[in-house]
Amino acid sequence: MTEAVTTEADGGRQPSRVIRALKALKDRRMAAMLLLSFAASLPYGAVLGVLTAWLTEENVGPAVIGALSLATIGYAFKYLWAPAFQRARDIPLFRLGGRRSWLVLLQILIAVLLAVLAFSNPAQNIGVVAVIAFAITILSPTHDIVLDAWRIEVARSEEDKDLMSALYQFGYKFGGLISGFVALMMAARIGWVAVYIMLAAFMLLSVVGSLLAPEPETEESVTGRRERPSFQPAIPGNLARGAIAFVSLCWLAAFLMIGNFVVGSLILDTGVKGHTFVSHQGPVIVALTVLVPALVAAYLLFSQKAEARMVDLAEVPHKPGDALTNTLFRAIFDPLMDLIYRLRWGVILVLALALTYRFTDAVWGSFAYAFYMGQNFGALGHSPDDVAIASKFFGVIATILGSLVGVIAITVVGRMPVFFVGGILAAVTNLLYADLAVGGAHVDAFLAVTHLDVPLVAFANWAAEIQPKDIVIPPDQGQRMARLMVTIFAENIAGGLALVAVTAYLTSVVNPRFAAVQYALLASLTMLIGTLGKPWLGELMETRGFYHVFIMTFWLGGIAVVLSAIEWVRQAHLAKTTERV
Repeated sequence: MTEAVTTEADGGRQPSRVIRALKALKDRRMAAMLLLSFAASLPYGAVLGVLTAWLTEENVGPAVIGALSLATIGYAFKYLWAPAFQRARDIPLFRLGGRRSWLVLLQILIAVLLAVLAFSNPAQNIGVVAVIAFAITILSPTHDIVLDAWRIEVARSEEDKDLMSALYQFGYKFGGLISGFVALMMAARIGWVAVYIMLAAFMLLSVVGSLLAPEPETEESVTGRRERPSFQPAIPGNLARGAIAFVSLCWLAAFLMIGNFVVGSLILDTGVKGHTFVSHQGPVIVALTVLVPALVAAYLLFSQKAEARMVDLAEVPHKPGDALTNTLFRAIFDPLMDLIYRLRWGVILVLALALTYRFTDAVWGSFAYAFYMGQNFGALGHSPDDVAIASKFFGVIATILGSLVGVIAITVVGRMPVFFVGGILAAVTNLLYADLAVGGAHVDAFLAVTHLDVPLVAFANWAAEIQPKDIVIPPDQGQRMARLMVTIFAENIAGGLALVAVTAYLTSVVNPRFAAVQYALLASLTMLIGTLGKPWLGELMETRGFYHVFIMTFWLGGIAVVLSAIEWVRQAHLAKTTERV
């Protein structure tokens, strides 16, 4: 195992961040991180990516795809059940440790559901597909919760955290290569059923990563003591029980709203419109699931002038009902109150950044295949092979390069400058897609000036020759593919850098004692607004076209740019204040 901090013989001076990061690569934690992040990406790609390509081939429109995406709401609300995984609990069947046992179980269950999805016939059974997708996107975010907790708990230094954040993106995008490029190429030749069986098999193979991963050494595992800081002793019992009940009812109401829309639009066909759901119930859902718990936690913290004290988790309460109260309070409110206690008013900026920074990514995922392969609304009409090559081969390579640039930049110049630049690039690349939606004149001009059109057109013409014989190749195939490849390459370079930056940023504000809940909360918020907005944007694509949607997401991306600049200034000021103290 590598040491968290190494020193040189002469004077005890630390090596540079780059040297320490390179030494950490020898650790088996890093190899496990790559394999486990590969496992994390497969179900996401299978449900939010490849499934939409299958539906697009079956002539299912963006509006239905947008509604179906709400069945995958688990990614945006995983923090609601993250408290159950705050403490690592072993599974007697496996006895691999509190983190590894759950990773193995979840990987097996997801593999089984992917195999079931293979035989679902989605065009005819969209309701059944929604149920299976919902189940997968409950299990997969749960896998993410456990994996994120493992990643944070097993890290021994800030360099470890940043490096593992980057390796997570590498492994995740390699999984995207399998669930994207390989899946699309195979689908055109052996069919979608075989593709999903293949994805299920890869998911089973990822169990190797769980077996390789070391179990984190928590204070409890080292000392045998079950003590942890908690704000509960400072909160009167009746007030704590009332807060728990109120937040629980808010979460239940939000889930009922989402479930009512999904069932009504996909199964009962009640005619509820996506824009109505987003405009009327979307803000209420965000308030019930994010703002209300945060405000209640802040009220408890400031009204009672609460500070954390060490509590014995093994202590048996005097009253039977107190056991449930203790568990729920420590799971729900302790992580939130700790975040507010440490960051104070800065927590508002952190939550706002989590909500907005990845908005365009969260929206784009469900409609990428509809844009690439569709025939209407400004879509491009490419074949699965075209998309596999441009998006899932060149695109994944670009994302890996972007992630590599991100981790090098963070190592050299620090986290916040990269975070700020990543927000700018992620917003600007929406304009490239807007240009494609209206013919790609600006992209063509760039290709001509840089002379990239010559090799890219030649490559595209060669790739057209290996496509299935039943695919009709348009006469301008080379130029169409050249503009698609360069646009996707640019967007994924930006996206890879932004993903590394936001992962490192969110990891930096998390307290390892509350890793499962705090990181799950912040990571979920990065998906929340984009997920809730998909039904509305799906309808907007059908009424106004893809071009207008891309222009809109560009301007919305500017919000994150402004917020990241403010946060950069805040952290710089905080660092100077700390130095003076």
